[in-house]
Amino acid sequence: MGVTEAAAWVTWTLLVSTVLAYVVYWIHHRRHQHSLFARLGISYVPPHLIYGSNHTLRGRGALATKVVGQWMKQYGKVFGYYVGWQPNLVVADLDLVREILVREFPTFANRPTLVIDAQPVVDSLVGLRDQRWKDVRSVLAPTFSVVKMKYYMGGVINEKINELLSIVSKKVKRGEPIEWHATYQGMTLDVICECALALKTHCQRDQDGDDFFLAVRQFLRNAVNTAILLALYFKVFAKFLSFVSNRLAYSGRMTMMIVNHLRTVITNRRRDSSIKHMDVLQLMLDEAENTQPSDKDCVAEYNSKSGIKRESKKLTDEEIIANAWVFLLGGFETTANTVTYMSYLLAVHPEVQERVYQELCDVLQDSPEELTYEQVHSLKYLDQVFCETLRIYPPAVNFVSREASKDIQVEKSFRFPHVYSFVSRNTVCVIYLNNFII
Repeated sequence: MGVTEAAAWVTWTLLVSTVLAYVVYWIHHRRHQHSLFARLGISYVPPHLIYGSNHTLRGRGALATKVVGQWMKQYGKVFGYYVGWQPNLVVADLDLVREILVREFPTFANRPTLVIDAQPVVDSLVGLRDQRWKDVRSVLAPTFSVVKMKYYMGGVINEKINELLSIVSKKVKRGEPIEWHATYQGMTLDVICECALALKTHCQRDQDGDDFFLAVRQFLRNAVNTAILLALYFKVFAKFLSFVSNRLAYSGRMTMMIVNHLRTVITNRRRDSSIKHMDVLQLMLDEAENTQPSDKDCVAEYNSKSGIKRESKKLTDEEIIANAWVFLLGGFETTANTVTYMSYLLAVHPEVQERVYQELCDVLQDSPEELTYEQVHSLKYLDQVFCETLRIYPPAVNFVSREASKDIQVEKSFRFPHVYSFVSRNTVCVIYLNNFII
């Protein structure tokens, strides 16, 4: 064997040995992670080495709530399961839910850490954590007051609903079938785009030809892409997979297109501040400009007693863009689905439909042209129908998830480890809503 062959053999031997050593270490470390619930004395679903229980929970054709319901029958009202390496503790005991989400809320204020740095969600109220979440929320809360929403959004909503009625009326006259879910999706997207994203779209008029409408629907279908799943299973690659998801995946490219548009709009509006636009983006810009940091909250202020570096409550451009984007992320499917289900329930319960119709007639008899904000709030029975629709077909059907910010003993029976586990509440916990009947 020559020197070259010997060197190559040694190199390959070292390489294979290193890989094997890392694989052995990874398996040992993963098994240690999967032993958390056993060490705490909490019953749990036996995990797969790589997937945890995610392949069962999110597998093809699986419904998460039904899977968790089956687990609950087997493991009780408090049990654990793993998503990749991360432990999840399901809590369906109402007293324990109250303890976690009310009495101990400061410890469980944060949502679960995002598996990847998904832009721009990490800068929104969904992704922000601890004090920065509180600061941004305190700035945004006045932005969405009743008076401002009525003034800024009322006209846009009425305009888009009138357009919806016109489209439906024409289809009825022509005897064409109406695909209500797609129709409501178009209306919802038109409202959100104009109110939050400063985009003029025509999703209702031309659904098949509107590129933005088609792109949003495609984005939602591919929101949980392969990069996110791999980050769930292999945390070590999370940063690299964040880049892949944000820059190369379809959902990431779609997001960046909207983010770049919003950044351009913000720059143009700051350049010419004489024109005030009536949308949520303008409200956030105004709030950001009007929020002056006090001496206490000044940027980079140093607290000599605690050694903590404090940040300004003033919104950054990234936070403005992120929260405008979350309007689309959180409002498109949920609103369209709820209105679709409500239409279905009214269709199969004509007696309820008649009562809603009579209530509308009574309210509109003095002003038949257009509903005002105050009149909408006076429609008590319609509100009951809406709430019952949400009870039967909740838009968020999985879990309310919170992450423990520190080790905590709850009701002297369970210990929630800092960072490693978070408490999930599925729809079974919302039992009190079942008492609401139209």
